[in-house]
Amino acid sequence: MKFRKLLAGLMLSALALGLAAAEPEAKKPAEKPDAGKKAADKPATKARPRGLSERTCALTITWWEQPVLAEGESLELGVQADSGVIPIWPSAMNPGGTILYEGPAAVAIVRKGHVPDPSGKPGAKPIETWLPFVNLSLGPDDRESLVILVTGDGTTNKVKAMTFNINVENFPFGGFHVYNYTKGPLLCSMAGKTFNAPPAKRTPSPVVMTKREVVNFFLGVTDPDGAQKLIFRAPLILNEKIRRLYFVMENPGAEPENRYVTQTMMQHVAGHKTIESMKGQVTEETAKPKPEGKQGGKKADAATEGATPKAQ
Repeated sequence: MKFRKLLAGLMLSALALGLAAAEPEAKKPAEKPDAGKKAADKPATKARPRGLSERTCALTITWWEQPVLAEGESLELGVQADSGVIPIWPSAMNPGGTILYEGPAAVAIVRKGHVPDPSGKPGAKPIETWLPFVNLSLGPDDRESLVILVTGDGTTNKVKAMTFNINVENFPFGGFHVYNYTKGPLLCSMAGKTFNAPPAKRTPSPVVMTKREVVNFFLGVTDPDGAQKLIFRAPLILNEKIRRLYFVMENPGAEPENRYVTQTMMQHVAGHKTIESMKGQVTEETAKPKPEGKQGGKKADAATEGATPKAQ
């Protein structure tokens, strides 16, 4: 658990470098007398004619690590779209469960909760509604976007969203992208080709696989005195059907052998959904009730086959 909290803390540190999205929207003070009435009386969204949305995106949302819930606490999330709230069931480090998002560029992820009954009658039960949880922004070119939810303390109290454009033309299957969350540049070598990964940036490997192949991967850093140091090496089994996101984090206070931590997220082509592939499926899919405790049902599980995250 301490190791997981360390990773979450390092991810939040990366947000300070400018790789994170917006802060969660502040909740309205409970003492306002009309707060409950507004939430109960107004619909979750105002439906907008399809095709007129500010953003249309294949939106994939995952946790960096699943938050710890207090006893009796539940966590039901949704995405506020022009057509209403789309329920989501994100798992940890698993880019599955993609939804078709049509709505504002400023995306609101909401959480199901309760507000006081606006009638004010003694003994009246609270009203169930969607409440603000965390916000993020989509760029005009984001047709496919990955969102990673990061918790600061392992709970749902401090959650931030990190967004990544994963349009297939920029991040093809067979591709390998390095996300450098360390304070210095990384020297990478894959299949004999060397490339640099600057800090606080995402760098694509020049090697894009066209077939299944075992390649040697090396990762190094340059010390302040200019000496190069190898921090990771391993043979990787890569193929043209999987694209990989490779995260590198740094814990300056750790021992040298534990200073750098790496983790991989993978997506298989079988689980790839685009705006075009989801058009016409939204009404049917969102109308189906999701089994309690499931992460998107059988369809999502099958779609992410082969996409099990690995900690390196």
